[in-house]
Formats: sequence, C-alpha cells, structure tokens
Amino acid sequence: MGFLTIPPAAAMIVLLATIYGALFHLWKGKTWSDLGRSIIAAILGFTVGQILALLFHLTIMRLGQVHLIEGSLFAWLFMFAIAWLRR
Repeated sequence: MGFLTIPPAAAMIVLLATIYGALFHLWKGKTWSDLGRSIIAAILGFTVGQILALLFHLTIMRLGQVHLIEGSLFAWLFMFAIAWLRR
C-alpha cells in the first residue's frame, strides 16, 4: 500500500496562497465564489512566481525551496488582476 507524499515546498505554497486568498477575500470579496477565485488565483500566482524565481535564479528571500517574495508578489498580482477583471 503506497502513501501519497506531498513535497514540503508544495504544501507551503498552498498554505501561504490559501492564507493570502482568505485575506484578500476579507478585504475585497463578497461571495463564496469570490473566496474560491481568490484562493485559486493566489495558488496560480504563487506558482508562477516560484517558477520565474527558479528560472532567473533569484534568491531574495527563501524558506527552504519556497521563494517567498517572488511567490507572494505574483500571488497578490494575480488576485488583484482577477478582481479587476471581474468588475
């Protein structure tokens, strides 16, 4: 019987992005679907930031393998972009 293992970096990315999505929803959200969109946008944005940081060898601030600054920046950019597109 095999167990599903999740890399610590992936778990940290999902955790941080979920927190960011919830905070954004508290600030700008109105419905439950807004919460879902915010979390998905944050996860996608954090992932894009992580990938770009890896591609460009950026090491501004890392926690293990997670690029905190780049991932956070892109998570918030994606959430604002989704909110702007929904207007």
